[in-house]
Amino acid sequence: MAMWNPWRGCKKCSDGCLHCYIHKGDSKRNINTNEIVKTKDFEKPIEKLKNGNYKMKSGIVYLCFSTDFLLEEADEWRKECWKMMKERQDCTFLFLTKRIDRLMKCIPNDWNDGYDNVVVCCTIENQKNADDKLAIFKDLPIKHKCITAQPLLEKIDMEKYLDDIELVVCRWRI
Repeated sequence: MAMWNPWRGCKKCSDGCLHCYIHKGDSKRNINTNEIVKTKDFEKPIEKLKNGNYKMKSGIVYLCFSTDFLLEEADEWRKECWKMMKERQDCTFLFLTKRIDRLMKCIPNDWNDGYDNVVVCCTIENQKNADDKLAIFKDLPIKHKCITAQPLLEKIDMEKYLDDIELVVCRWRI
């Protein structure tokens, strides 16, 4: 498993953000989370060794686990990321987002019903979020869908949204 954070920083956008590990961790390190910047790892998936092999090993790649892949401030960089993901068919890129309503504005022209090697995980934390976000998510053209209920702030009924969902992850607020 690999991590790829092509940018860092995030903006709070939902109730769950009050408990965000990114903001808490950045605060401890005196980093301004509201500043969205490209990282030195931006091209990590396509970096190669001297022998021509990729440095990043094949397998699952956790994408943007210290930010949100659909963050509006990263729109100018995302096209390049999609290109790298398409190149690395030997990897499965998984990203979580609290901004699922932005997906159709952010996908590449050749997305069709999704890339085989991309898993999109919609993050929810309460019933209002579930009803708003999952109503959008269920109709999006995505080959591999999962739902993450974290931090889970209250009991959620999401049964009517579970068609075509491959995985549900729940974590109570701690």
